[in-house]
Amino acid sequence: MKNSKFTLPMTALALVSSNVLAAGLSLSQIGTASSIATAGVAGVTNNQDASATVTNAAGLAGIEDSSLMLGGQLLNVKSQFDRDDQKQGTTSEGNQFIPHISYAKRLNEDWVAGVALHSPGGLGVAYSNGLSGGELNIVQENKITMLNLTASAAYQVNDKLSLGAGLIAQYAGVEVLAWEQTIQGSSINPTFSLSSQYQLSEQTRFGFNYQHGTKHDITLENNPANLSNMAINWPATVEFGISQKLSENLTLLASSNWQSWSDYDVDYDNTFGAGLAAQYQMGSWLLQTGFSMDSSPVDKQHRDVALPLDKQWRLGLGAEKTLKSGSKFAIAYQFQHLGDGEIESQGFEPLRANGAYSENRVHFITFSYHY
Repeated sequence: MKNSKFTLPMTALALVSSNVLAAGLSLSQIGTASSIATAGVAGVTNNQDASATVTNAAGLAGIEDSSLMLGGQLLNVKSQFDRDDQKQGTTSEGNQFIPHISYAKRLNEDWVAGVALHSPGGLGVAYSNGLSGGELNIVQENKITMLNLTASAAYQVNDKLSLGAGLIAQYAGVEVLAWEQTIQGSSINPTFSLSSQYQLSEQTRFGFNYQHGTKHDITLENNPANLSNMAINWPATVEFGISQKLSENLTLLASSNWQSWSDYDVDYDNTFGAGLAAQYQMGSWLLQTGFSMDSSPVDKQHRDVALPLDKQWRLGLGAEKTLKSGSKFAIAYQFQHLGDGEIESQGFEPLRANGAYSENRVHFITFSYHY
């Protein structure tokens, strides 16, 4: 009986930790105001600051001397799952602070190098009535920590084309409170990125970035049921973008992306996303806004409460002030809707209670400083 008691929550834990951050909170934006304000659209064509170390290493070629970027974002997450069987549902909510620090330096006419420490995702939530509500109170709290240490370099091929690559050490940590037992574990694995930027004209710039997927095999600590290790899958991502300057003050940006969710499960589909953003220079202020969305990797027949992924959309806005010293301070806000997450089960499936999410969102507030 003791084995079955812990097998059920750990099944849920494995699902929660596998992919919810990758699709929901992390890959479309990083902890800088520009990324949040444009709903992640600006990253792939960024060649202005050291955060390109993360979003498109080839963009580092646009840095004349050196660049330091400091950022931090506060996430407020809340969801409400309502069961169709009239039993009590469950509410999950929590706050998480996600940092960003990056530095880049021009080495010579052709090469620029950068290093960055940032979190591609992170979540800490408490459940009012377990994952699915009803009689089964499987997991009371769930905390996931992801950190990337990235070293990147850009090479200026000619006055139009730059190429980039990055090596990434990714840390994944999980801590879950289930039936008054804290079960935790962590893992560090390498991955990489490849990128390019092409300056077609003074007004038009294209960007491309590929980040390879990662798989973490985590050894569980405080594991009284002697459960097997768990895996966290991080899908590969391909992103393409364009930056088009329409006038002295106005720039439009667009991006699209693809993620390899079919590698996670045979019942999952690869996802596609797209976004639009605008930047307007008004004196010493840069005003930014953006909208993006992603398709759902799974339908209602295969969705569950541990991983209620659905189509998502984001809306962001922000402002950046250039100070007299030449450094820049910025603030941004973004609303992200995580979808209705409708679940349609067949028979008794503890993690697949029939229902949907009446509330399922994230608020982002972000500050950044560029020197």
